Amino acid sequence: MLGFTALAGFLLILFRVPQAVPPGPGPGEIRVVTYNIRAGLGGLDAVVADLERLSPDIVALQEVERGVRRTRQIDQAKSLGEALGMEFAFGGSFTVEQGEHGIALLSRFPMSEVEKVRLPQATGRWPRIALKARVEAPGGAFRMVCVHLARPWGWPLSNTGARLAQIKAIHESLDGDELPIVVAGDFNSFPISPEGFAMSRRLRNAWNPWRDGWATTFPLRALGWPGGSIKIDHVFHDTRWKSRGNWSARPGASDHRAVAADLVPRP
Repeated sequence: MLGFTALAGFLLILFRVPQAVPPGPGPGEIRVVTYNIRAGLGGLDAVVADLERLSPDIVALQEVERGVRRTRQIDQAKSLGEALGMEFAFGGSFTVEQGEHGIALLSRFPMSEVEKVRLPQATGRWPRIALKARVEAPGGAFRMVCVHLARPWGWPLSNTGARLAQIKAIHESLDGDELPIVVAGDFNSFPISPEGFAMSRRLRNAWNPWRDGWATTFPLRALGWPGGSIKIDHVFHDTRWKSRGNWSARPGASDHRAVAADLVPRP
């Protein structure tokens, strides 16, 4: 009986298909979007269109470039911020082609206290950072953190130890922070995983499988697999927020799908 119930639950989640374009955020809600834009190689105008469809209040971006030859030396965070009418902050992770490759935050609300946090270096050639900012939202200030954790090498569960060390560093950087916290980005790991459990030490995933379905975000064919997709892009929040919905957008300008979460401060 237990096995049948588990199978039924699995199938219920599997065939639950959430809306690709959610309705606009409700009163008092903050819409957080995370999007790995793959260096804007699908076109920045297409990235703008992907984000406009989601009506975000704040965006965590990964694989953003500034001054890199292959992306025409464009300051991508600035270009996207100006196109969307949002403030922007960029953090470079490493140098490539005489420019910088990193992560960024876009916000409809004022940002301050922008800080780049170096994360433990993983195996491979790409250092990682977290980008933190204080966001002055109408309902009160909160701490927004954008991350892009170490990528797997060869198969989806590799480099777990490196990602756990990076998550530990993120938690430590938030110790003593009195503001409500949101952490969003490309975690290169599943929601039910050692990394997911490590994040849950102090934060909750905005994704609810019973409400939101699998809401996968990345096609396995990008790793050379024949098919299927996985969920590796997430929005986490502390207990001072309540999640009212989590969506994976339709495929757009990147190999990743954008993820949107509507959060409301708890009384």
